[in-house]
Amino acid sequence: MSLTLVGLGVKAGDISLEALSAVQAAEKVILKTDMTANYPIFEQYGITVTTMDHVYQRSRNFDTLCRNVAAEVFSASKGCNAVYCVDGSVLEDNACKLILQKHRDVKVISGVSKVSSCMEGLGIAGSYSAVSAYDVHTLEPNGGLLCVYDMDSSYLAGEVKLRLMDIYGDECPCLLFCGGEKYSVALYEIDRMERYDYTTALVVTPNSFLNKNAYTFNDLCTLITMLRGENGCPWDRAQTHESIRINAIEEVYELVDAIDRCDDERLTEEIGDCLMQAVFHTQLAEDRGALTQGEVLTGVCKKLISRHTHIFFGDKASDEAQALDVWEKNKQKEHGYSLKGAVRDVPSCFPALLRTEKVIKRASKAGWETGDKESAEQEINRLCGELISCEEGEVMRVLGDLLFACVNLGRMRGGECEIALKDKTEQFVKEFAGDEE
Repeated sequence: MSLTLVGLGVKAGDISLEALSAVQAAEKVILKTDMTANYPIFEQYGITVTTMDHVYQRSRNFDTLCRNVAAEVFSASKGCNAVYCVDGSVLEDNACKLILQKHRDVKVISGVSKVSSCMEGLGIAGSYSAVSAYDVHTLEPNGGLLCVYDMDSSYLAGEVKLRLMDIYGDECPCLLFCGGEKYSVALYEIDRMERYDYTTALVVTPNSFLNKNAYTFNDLCTLITMLRGENGCPWDRAQTHESIRINAIEEVYELVDAIDRCDDERLTEEIGDCLMQAVFHTQLAEDRGALTQGEVLTGVCKKLISRHTHIFFGDKASDEAQALDVWEKNKQKEHGYSLKGAVRDVPSCFPALLRTEKVIKRASKAGWETGDKESAEQEINRLCGELISCEEGEVMRVLGDLLFACVNLGRMRGGECEIALKDKTEQFVKEFAGDEE
């Protein structure tokens, strides 16, 4: 048994002499589809072919289609000298890629590339990237020319459109190539053409960096690098982690405010500002050789995987509380500290009420005896009386004890003190200022 994968190219006459010789010598010739410009050659030479068109009809999606085609081709080639012919180049065909991954002894006669044929037809030279329409969901954003081939149906064009609009924006200018004809279209129009076939390819020609319709995370990183660069902004170049650390706090508070206001427009803006702060601090650290953006992204992804062992590994968690317990267990394991050490780990820059809540919660898990609700209530009553009668020099100590006791009782009763006080203050502001409205 032997199997040869043959690329037929795009236009009539693209088939090479080596490919034609292999086809003529084969005992069995399998054709991806008879809807190809080179199909007449098989009729001309009286070559009997079997097509894979029927597999397209019974496959549920693109992934199963490629697996089904690869399995059927390999099965049909058993016990004979077989050739499987595809349009374009062998290495552009997903089913061929699957066959080559599993069977290294398969021969390849590559053929004229759909991508190179498209770029030649459009008169485009220079560097570019390319991806099959079947694989567009794997596309990583980049700033250069992009060619999407295999866009052989309006449905597939619609899938490509949805993915690319997230990266380039609805109005991004494109060139569409089909059957030797070329069209200039906006990205949102690419699934509205009258004709699609195996030659259909899309070339995205994004605007210059400063005039893009849509920007990506990579573009944000590029902008921060430009602002911090040799010819960048004097203010941005002068900043340090310490000089802008309060900015990060302010941006997070503004994000929380947008959430509280249920304001999606402001939410969009404030999430962007928080991302900008994260990228800025990453760039500051990169500038002094402390870390890289890749290390930051790798670290957070690894953390999410290692903390969610109830999702990716063998731990179990049937509700929110159990999931949080798994997270905390894994966090302690990673950092190598005890439950008591976790108390010390609560950042001192937290708002005082929020930090107190977290400290008490972690301390109770570490074995701190908080007493029952009745004794907590008695402690609050005692401290209230002491605050009223204490000397001026003792006010701060007693007030601290009282507030700490209130936070502890609030936690025992299932409340969240930070949110409770915020809501009460907001209520007071509305009632008090309402007289002026």
